[in-house]
Amino acid sequence: MPQVLFRAIKAKPINWTAFYNEIAKTLDETVKPELLEYFDKVTDSWVNKPDFKSTKSITPSEMTVSVYPTGENAKIWRYVSQGTKGPYPIPKNPLPYHLKFKWGGYGSYKPRTTTSGGYKGPGKVIGGTIHRPKQVSHPGIKARNFEKHIARWYRPRYRQVMKNAVARGLRKAKAR
Repeated sequence: MPQVLFRAIKAKPINWTAFYNEIAKTLDETVKPELLEYFDKVTDSWVNKPDFKSTKSITPSEMTVSVYPTGENAKIWRYVSQGTKGPYPIPKNPLPYHLKFKWGGYGSYKPRTTTSGGYKGPGKVIGGTIHRPKQVSHPGIKARNFEKHIARWYRPRYRQVMKNAVARGLRKAKAR
């Protein structure tokens, strides 16, 4: 009859706190600032530029960093990035004075950004005449999906940074 031999393996317990601290440090010191730079780069030429803040979340199954607009211009970011659901009146409650804008001309409005995240034009009306209506129906804003494009641009860098952080974290966790 065959014999079975059991041996105990002595191993140091892993210091999960050291591992967690290394991941948190990398997210705070590298990933968050780099992501905020991407968002600032997209809005660099905006007149009504929103501010951005970021938060991190580390769970046993995932590590995430969220970036969101803040300040008085946060709505503008949402309208441009997520678009609008269709036509809407401007202003919603007509005032006694009129709106004033250029319209027509040899090219009309040329947006600065494209829906694929690239740069396209000057972001202003080229030529045209001045109109002063009390209210207009805006055709809506096509979503630019900036968050999706920024995530696509940053993904290779994020993977490399976090791969290195996990390796450092495991070395630190085993060394203690």
